[in-house]
Amino acid sequence: MNIYERYHFKLGDILEELDISRNKLAVEAKIRPATVIDMVNGKTKRLELETIIHILDSLNRIAYQRRFSRTITLADIVEYIPEDGIEGH
Repeated sequence: MNIYERYHFKLGDILEELDISRNKLAVEAKIRPATVIDMVNGKTKRLELETIIHILDSLNRIAYQRRFSRTITLADIVEYIPEDGIEGH
């Protein structure tokens, strides 16, 4: 399994759940729209931690304004897929 099969971006699901557009997130997070589009489409190969923080802060600010009852975390936007043979441990 290569490195690019070891993660899956779920950002599109969160955007749908919050009912916001990719462009709105980009504006709120002050990041390039192409960055959000690539994440939603699973084309992102590298992300800066600063970008992730901007995305999570913006998503949580929007979620709070919309009275969502939970905090959005990294696990909500990126799924880690374990290496073959180590699932569960």
